[in-house]
Amino acid sequence: MPTASNSTSRIIHAETLTAARFVPFGIVLEAGGETGRLVNQGRARRIEGARNLSHERATKPVLDLYQIAQSQLPFAVTCFERHPLSCQIFTPMVCARYLVVVTLPDETGRPDVSRAVAFLGHGAQAVCYGKGTWHAPMIALDEPALMTMLMWESGEAADCEEFSLGDELRLSIGATGS
Repeated sequence: MPTASNSTSRIIHAETLTAARFVPFGIVLEAGGETGRLVNQGRARRIEGARNLSHERATKPVLDLYQIAQSQLPFAVTCFERHPLSCQIFTPMVCARYLVVVTLPDETGRPDVSRAVAFLGHGAQAVCYGKGTWHAPMIALDEPALMTMLMWESGEAADCEEFSLGDELRLSIGATGS
């Protein structure tokens, strides 16, 4: 796992997860309001979600469950990961709030920690990381969480890249206004 070679420290404050603010990193799917269309004889509302779930080499999607232990803010991010061949969707099943930490790649393709942002999501929001988006592993706040994870996998090492921030690079996440 590659590690950072420059020494730097950064504190960022989590903001509310919104579809508009998350656009550079993927899609937020959110229940509620009058979005979507009525289906099932008007007993359900279908809200449009992710439409491009392709993978360059995989033939089958993977749907797994993630049981995520509770964490507290401030939270120290120690690594980023990305899935260069597929998007990845996390959908809360049992969840109060969760933390999403994302960043774009730098000029070498590594996570650009100087541009990292953090979002506070809630149990009625699913997040779809765009193909190749650097993100921290899921972080449950307030209580343990249970989420589904959907993505395409080929079983190759190329399905997931990890980048350790190491001891020389620190990224701490605090709550908005803290």
